[in-house]
Amino acid sequence: MTEFESVEGFGKLIETVDELYARPRRRCRYADTPPILGCVVAPEGTAGGPDERPDPIPAQRLVEAIARRLEAKDGKTKIPYAKVLQEPETVQPPASAVLAELGTADVLALQEVLAQIADKLAVDTGGSYRFPRFWLLSWLMKQELSTQENVKVRRRELRDLLYHRSITRASHGGTAAGDLKGDLPVWVRVLWVVLLPLYFWARHSGTVPGIGRSYRWFLRQNDVAPGNGNFFELALRLTKDQWTTEKAEQVARLLVNAFLEDLREDFRGAGWIHRYHTTFPTVLLGRISRRNGGYTLLRMVAEVRNDLRLFDPLLLITTGNRVPPLAMPPRPKPQQPAEKSLLASWRERRDNESRQREIKAWLIDVTVGQPADEQREQPVAAARTGNGVRQRLLRRRTAAGTTKTTPPTTQPLRTPPKHLHRVPRPWWRTRRGGALIGFVVLAVSFGSYAGVGYADNYRHCGDGFTWLGVEPATTSVTRIDGTCIGVTDGSNELLLPGSAFDEVRSTIYAQNQRSSALSKSQPDRPLITLVFMSSAADQGSSDGVMTAEREQLAGMAVAQAVQLNKAAQAYEPLLRVLIANAGPQLRQGERVANQLGRMAAADPSIVAVVGMVQSRESTATTIRALAAVGLPTVAATLTADTMVQVSKLYFQISPQNAREAKVAARHVSQLLAKGKDPFGRPLARKATIYKSDDLADTYSQNLAADLKLSLAERGIPVRVESFTPAGRQPATLDAGTAGSAACDAGGVVLYAARGLVDFPAFIAGIADHCRSQPPYVLAGDDVTTYVADRAVSGANKSVPFQYLSLALAPELSQDPPPAASDFYQQLDNLFPYEKSARGRTLDGHAALNYDAAYTVVLAVSYLRRDRVAINGGTVWTALQSVTDAGGSRRAYQGVTGRIDFGGTIGRRVPLNKPITIVTFRNGQPVPAANLVCGGPRDPETQAWCPFD
Repeated sequence: MTEFESVEGFGKLIETVDELYARPRRRCRYADTPPILGCVVAPEGTAGGPDERPDPIPAQRLVEAIARRLEAKDGKTKIPYAKVLQEPETVQPPASAVLAELGTADVLALQEVLAQIADKLAVDTGGSYRFPRFWLLSWLMKQELSTQENVKVRRRELRDLLYHRSITRASHGGTAAGDLKGDLPVWVRVLWVVLLPLYFWARHSGTVPGIGRSYRWFLRQNDVAPGNGNFFELALRLTKDQWTTEKAEQVARLLVNAFLEDLREDFRGAGWIHRYHTTFPTVLLGRISRRNGGYTLLRMVAEVRNDLRLFDPLLLITTGNRVPPLAMPPRPKPQQPAEKSLLASWRERRDNESRQREIKAWLIDVTVGQPADEQREQPVAAARTGNGVRQRLLRRRTAAGTTKTTPPTTQPLRTPPKHLHRVPRPWWRTRRGGALIGFVVLAVSFGSYAGVGYADNYRHCGDGFTWLGVEPATTSVTRIDGTCIGVTDGSNELLLPGSAFDEVRSTIYAQNQRSSALSKSQPDRPLITLVFMSSAADQGSSDGVMTAEREQLAGMAVAQAVQLNKAAQAYEPLLRVLIANAGPQLRQGERVANQLGRMAAADPSIVAVVGMVQSRESTATTIRALAAVGLPTVAATLTADTMVQVSKLYFQISPQNAREAKVAARHVSQLLAKGKDPFGRPLARKATIYKSDDLADTYSQNLAADLKLSLAERGIPVRVESFTPAGRQPATLDAGTAGSAACDAGGVVLYAARGLVDFPAFIAGIADHCRSQPPYVLAGDDVTTYVADRAVSGANKSVPFQYLSLALAPELSQDPPPAASDFYQQLDNLFPYEKSARGRTLDGHAALNYDAAYTVVLAVSYLRRDRVAINGGTVWTALQSVTDAGGSRRAYQGVTGRIDFGGTIGRRVPLNKPITIVTFRNGQPVPAANLVCGGPRDPETQAWCPFD
């Protein structure tokens, strides 16, 4: 018997295997559990009695024939399977009437069979299954403990054996292959000694979630009573000399249950790191008998399935000479309809027989007969074989004259497949699919990470990307309404937008690094931090406003450089500069002030805030918020009278609007007395003041009120007109229309609104309406921002005017004082662009902010000399001491004039701070026409100038 291709029953067997071996779905159910195919190969001749000697060869060849269907044509494994051939029986005992009770020999035979199967299934050709529970149980059943009396001693001995089993390389039986501990570093061995026993205690106890899952299973199984819920009590009862005292059937069930549970868990293939099986684990078990464990395995598998009613994937195919489980001789079966398969018949009876706990509920016995050429007396059986066999029979019968030549009408079975095809894995479970999914997951993960990083970077105005989890996310700067709001040390390029700030910002950042390094090498020198408060916007800010704030920041950089270059003296502080932006018109000033308060609490070196450009309600709110966190403010260009009343921690370097108004009124009186303006045109004795109708613009409202009052005191008739500034819906006039109306106003036109962006429109309105005979215009100090923007102011060559300036650049002064000359020389050295006509601004904001910063530096030096702690509170006190009042002689000559706060808490504004009336003509200022109103001792002060 060499081939089974034409053997009765083999075709149905292969068809049944073909229907069973493939995994039907990803999550299999109990109904998907495959049956046990018990193949019976009857020996030649008639069924014998008890002395019949079975022939093992057909059963072995049947196993090999099935195995060939599971392999590719080249002999390589195509479908994972395990092939195990049992030792043949020399004598076949007679059939049993009932199932015999199992004994110790049956359990040992079953253990040996399962071990062989597990070994074959563990390799790649078998499916690479793992059997932790079965190997643990098999290992326990082989352990012989030396002490049998004291339970505690036996438990400790077993615990040591389990520990050594876990830490050694072992085969399935647990034999040591080498100790790993000696190869480890010393520190790992120390942890090994301390932590490893705790880990194994938790693992072996089976009570800690996450570890010891296999051990925990033994406490939940129902085959052998686990005792008091402790794994070691059960394990002791399963050792070599103890398990024989348990019921053999229970131990056998435990072996099979552990085996099936391991298969079930590995077959489930949860997660991407576990192998996904597309076919059931197929086991070809040949030459089974009642003595070699084959029948016991079949019986226990069925009992476990009947009791637990859980899915398991084992497809067990057995071969032998008798029908299991009672070893009955093969008998002819009633013929089934051709359309009904073995599998369909089994499914009809499975559920009912399983509920009755019958072994045959999971058994399909398939009788495989003799080759067709040996079955001349079995025409019906032969008709069930392939077409070639029937044709051979027909030819023989025709030759013998015993049959008709008409072919039989029985419907032939389909030819069984030559080779069963390996079920392809779902594309997402293949290597390429896994690689693709891994790539997609990585791409999505990285894309999400990058997206969050870029979003965080945009939200916090970073430098392009934030490596979240690697570098700290920028939290000091936040984007609000498109503008970056917050604080930086100069490292954030986006806080102050535009290239105009880049060189100044980078210079301050570099000098901050030098200051920090120098502070470490010169620890006796105090390190203080000043905050420059700007009001820049990413969108909508004019170049002139940006230029003015850039110049203020440049003045801070000069003050910082001056301190860096001074000799190391304990009373000469080093200066660090932080750049803060509160958005357009300081609308986010309160938010930034609170942020600075938190920073100052963590870093006491932050002692004051300088800068600020415009006097508005939002500016006052910011000053109050800074005072609330204990930070004094030293404003450089603010002039509104009410600012001093906002907070006692507020100081300013510029004169107030009241002084500006008095200087303007005295100057206008001089011109009216002459009857001509500075440009030689007749001048009527009346005045019109143009201001903003924005009530939140404190500067414009206050300056207009002061001008009206001062002019009225001089007996000059005055009228006030309002216009709507740019960016708002005009309620009355806009700046251009107001300029046109000024042509018809007559007398003096006083401009008390913003220099940018309204003054260019105001001048354009005048030029459009009365270019040849423009009115005399005297503007407030904010117009310096217009003059500073030379690209804009240089285009005005037809409308001359005069404006009040709080500081003069060297180009506007015929004989600048030494302090101004030194400052501008240092400014040119730091920023070479200042030497160009376009780079140099004429508003003096750099000098004003330098004086503001240096005033704080001087106050800190006074504190250091007096050995007083340096913080925001003490700096506020020291700032008030910058005066000559009371003989203190602490006032100083700044770049923009003498700084003397008068020695009273209520003042905090320099006495007699110089104000210059600058003439602008033919697109540029005229230095020779400057009129200065300073202190009474200032030689340049005009005789008619007022004094504080």
